[in-house]
Amino acid sequence: MARGSQNFVTTVHTASAGDMLELETIRKVVKVINKENKFSEKYANASGYLPRYRVKCQGRGPRTKHARAAGLHPRAYDRSIPLSLAERMDVYIYQI
Repeated sequence: MARGSQNFVTTVHTASAGDMLELETIRKVVKVINKENKFSEKYANASGYLPRYRVKCQGRGPRTKHARAAGLHPRAYDRSIPLSLAERMDVYIYQI
């Protein structure tokens, strides 16, 4: 079954140094692309607007135990879990 978003890139595990390095690399590449697009718009006489991109990480993992440990309602993190508590992160790249 296909994922619901065309913007999904990968899932990284927060405990894995290799995965976190991969996430850092993704962020750096997007930063360079945005910088190049901005430069091209301004100085290279590019016609029109060149897109910018944004990296978004969405935390994944158990939510109830972290909410209870923080003294919150067990369903407090149902909508989203803070990245500092996440075991995994889904990485998305959006055009802005």
